[in-house]
Amino acid sequence: MRPPLRLGTVYDFRNTPESGMDMPSLYAAIMDQVVMLDRLGLDLVWFTEHHFLDDGYLPSWVPMAGAIAARTKRVRLSSDVCLLPFNHPLRLAEDLAVLDNISNGRIEVGVGMGYAPHEFRDWPAVRAAERYRGQVYRSFNKDESAAGGVSGNTREASIPQTWVVGNVEHCVKELTSFVREYGITDLVTWAVPPGMRPEQMNGSLERFVRDVAPRVKAEAAAA
Repeated sequence: MRPPLRLGTVYDFRNTPESGMDMPSLYAAIMDQVVMLDRLGLDLVWFTEHHFLDDGYLPSWVPMAGAIAARTKRVRLSSDVCLLPFNHPLRLAEDLAVLDNISNGRIEVGVGMGYAPHEFRDWPAVRAAERYRGQVYRSFNKDESAAGGVSGNTREASIPQTWVVGNVEHCVKELTSFVREYGITDLVTWAVPPGMRPEQMNGSLERFVRDVAPRVKAEAAAA
């Protein structure tokens, strides 16, 4: 049985000069935004992780999740994704245990190896492992008769990232169609594009959570 559809937002905390904000102000504004969305009934908040970038891209999602968990009541928090090569397994397990207690069981975790070459420039063993992983993944797209291929697994069958922009009716229609076509169970929208201030997005996100999300979830449940 397919789990019920959940909708949420994702944050990377990138802060380009166009925003006119310093990093502490951006962090505070995003936390205020999540508190507002939590009160409106948002299901999910995801945090990305990347390293060695000069635009403020969030390098450590755990403390941010803890800060937001302490200020929210119902929204579930997760990583998109936690880069395992940069995390000691015992340290990460302990951090997640603490987060689980702060949030009263609202922590989830998504993990991955990473894909950005600049993050592994001084780690030859990890880069070699990534090249191998890439070869394995590419083999999944071969014809099923080829060694390592998976029947029906093609690029055309992948789930795209896409833009949906419009009024409430248009967004409900497009998102409902997208969910049905690809069997989506978790769907998130980018909350604050780089260079924008969080308050510039508050109105759109409020309408998304209050007016769009309930109708899309109802359509998904009825399908």
